[in-house]
Amino acid sequence: MSLDKVFDIAIIGAGPGGIASTIEAKLKGIDKVIVLEKADNHSDMIRKFYKPGKRVDKDWQGKKFEFEGNVTFEECSKEEYLEQMEKKIQDAGVADKFKYNHHVYGVEKNGDGIFEIGADHELGVIQAKKVIVAIGRMGKPNKPAYKFPPKIRKRLNFNLDKVQPGEKVLVVGGGDTAGEYAYGLVDMDIGCDVTLNYRRPEIIRMNPTNKEIVERYIKEGKIHSRLGVDIENVEAVEVDGDYKVKVNYKDGTSEIFDRVVYALGGTSPVDFLKNCGINLNEWGEPEYNEETMETNVEGLYTIGDVVTSQGSIALAFNHAYRAINDIAKKL
Repeated sequence: MSLDKVFDIAIIGAGPGGIASTIEAKLKGIDKVIVLEKADNHSDMIRKFYKPGKRVDKDWQGKKFEFEGNVTFEECSKEEYLEQMEKKIQDAGVADKFKYNHHVYGVEKNGDGIFEIGADHELGVIQAKKVIVAIGRMGKPNKPAYKFPPKIRKRLNFNLDKVQPGEKVLVVGGGDTAGEYAYGLVDMDIGCDVTLNYRRPEIIRMNPTNKEIVERYIKEGKIHSRLGVDIENVEAVEVDGDYKVKVNYKDGTSEIFDRVVYALGGTSPVDFLKNCGINLNEWGEPEYNEETMETNVEGLYTIGDVVTSQGSIALAFNHAYRAINDIAKKL
């Protein structure tokens, strides 16, 4: 492929970081940009996980962030936020850069120093001089060893997509995703009764931020905990004409839940980042330069909550600004 066919920047993910990166690139006069998003629209996590009318804040868990770049937003409802983002994309003239329903499975540098991005779609292998990874923290999950009875299979999930307001939910796992699911459900404020189950007696696999939040929420009674006990199996029980999940623990106790959400690790962004050749720290977070967002792989940048697990939109915008500034100097 000749260099004029190579994109200047390929952006993976169309959440806050991906949107801001695209607009910042346009403002720097960088036009050969492509955004690859596995969902069918931008801001997929907010569309899926924010209940109607939920407020979208720029800060996260009380941490304040000031906007550094050209992309900002006014705190507002979910619907207004999505409208703001759509307007920003249209006003910047970058809507055609976004390619939806494109799942990226690999990024690799070829012998010429050009990145090759494999996506499971008709675009085939995409080539770019620089790559920004702006993906969230969801992935393909591990499953437990016991069987899922057919009658309750729809109530046994691996993310929060299917959770309904007011449900009694068991989150299973002891890592960052389990913690983020458990306190995330509480923070959604949709009336769910949340229990966290982890087979070890102490939470040891979460990064310090998530661990602090989960332990505080348990202490405050916002999350119930079943630590130090594993699940033997699950079975279907009929309650008021519908089937619910009876969870049988290995200590002989059992409890009935509307839904069980498994967060047992698996093909998470960690695996994707490793496959890209990015060095990770003990928490599975990429090593990167905080001023430029560039990783140990020259020309490959990571931004947003995959970097820090902090779901701040303002922080993702700031990361985008730093990354594009650095890329603009090097192109």
